[in-house]
Amino acid sequence: MFLHTKLLPLIILMTGSGAALPAIADSFSGSELLEDSHLDLTLKNVWMLLTTDQLADQGVGDQNAWAQGVHLDWQSGWAWDRVGVDASWYGVAKLYANDDFYGRDLLRDNHGHAEGFNKIGQLYGKARWGDAQRYLHLWAGWKQLYKFGALNVTRSRAAPSTWEGISAELAWDDFRARAAIVNRFSERDEPEKRRFMTLRSNKTIDYITTGELSWAPNKGSKISYFVGESKDYILRQGVESAVTLPLTDKLNLLTRGLYYYNKGLSEWEGARGYSKDAQHIFALIGYQYGASESGLGWSKTKAHLNNGLGHFYWHFGKNTRGAFNSPADGEGNDYINDGEQMLYLYSQYRVSPDLIVGLYGNYGYGMEYKNVSLTEWEYGGYFSWYVPQVKGLNVFAGFGPSYSWKLTSKRTPSLTEDKRTFNRAKGVGAAVRVEYKFNLF
Repeated sequence: MFLHTKLLPLIILMTGSGAALPAIADSFSGSELLEDSHLDLTLKNVWMLLTTDQLADQGVGDQNAWAQGVHLDWQSGWAWDRVGVDASWYGVAKLYANDDFYGRDLLRDNHGHAEGFNKIGQLYGKARWGDAQRYLHLWAGWKQLYKFGALNVTRSRAAPSTWEGISAELAWDDFRARAAIVNRFSERDEPEKRRFMTLRSNKTIDYITTGELSWAPNKGSKISYFVGESKDYILRQGVESAVTLPLTDKLNLLTRGLYYYNKGLSEWEGARGYSKDAQHIFALIGYQYGASESGLGWSKTKAHLNNGLGHFYWHFGKNTRGAFNSPADGEGNDYINDGEQMLYLYSQYRVSPDLIVGLYGNYGYGMEYKNVSLTEWEYGGYFSWYVPQVKGLNVFAGFGPSYSWKLTSKRTPSLTEDKRTFNRAKGVGAAVRVEYKFNLF
């Protein structure tokens, strides 16, 4: 019903006039969509491991999964230089999975059994007006919305997630405006296309809307404001900025900052994360010198939750995925608990135009649960290599230990019997991705 009621007016708008449709149809042979079309094939092999004992008391052990993904992405040409259709098919095959594979979100969880799957991930109509500097683009259907206002998709797994809805982007020189309304979501580890649901009562959320305004005066610098709402459930606003300031021919000063605010609306149940509202702030200063780059960041979160340790919940309900561009979303831990402050450090070096190696570390402190102070941290290394001998081939690998606290069956921190400290959880996380993308025609 959503697309039936929303897509028809958009198609009429794309073609300029409903009255002109018969005349246009007479002159359209269909060849325009095939001319200049492209079909890309991506082979994506992903292995992920997490050896944590955080949920050991609930019988959850090491999480280990290995999958092979295949993506077929077709982009049509432009009929009348205005409209087209794009589509993507995703297939995922199981290579290995242990009992607790589901924690890695690579394979379909069919009642505890790991399975591969396939699906039409993207299928949308598109329209365009303008040129490269000033334009209006429209899309309607199933599409990846990557860091699109308050919405996001995941691209680090064997298959990406996608949204169903209508979206638009307007650009005018250095300024850009984007907006979307969506009503279903397909997650990265399953073929199903699901409606949005509330966290506790499982009521249907009719839709999510989002809008974004941004200004990018030069390369490496951008400031943006976004807002998003899952109808009557969660309202989310955010401001993000990144500035690159040249100091010399080789030296650049880097600054990043963001502020997020979440508020529960009339249907909000206070079931996860926070009782009424939550805030998260992050700031970073760093530098680029030649082939090297380093930065030091700090964040703080406020997210009060009655009868528990709150955290900044950045999604919009079940079967949704919100954008969260703070390093507090760590590789092993999430440093977003109520009262938590985080120190973040990274350093990377471009060994060659195709190879980057780096180190990172996160340390979280300042939060309390039942008057017990909590701390958590992690560190690790990674590399990303675009193999020059094979165009389109990228190899990424990351590894590092993490330390947090064990969780009870109620997902609260596990305290020692004397209630003076907490039971430490520790583990090692690792990921390897080999991606090969090439054009078929």
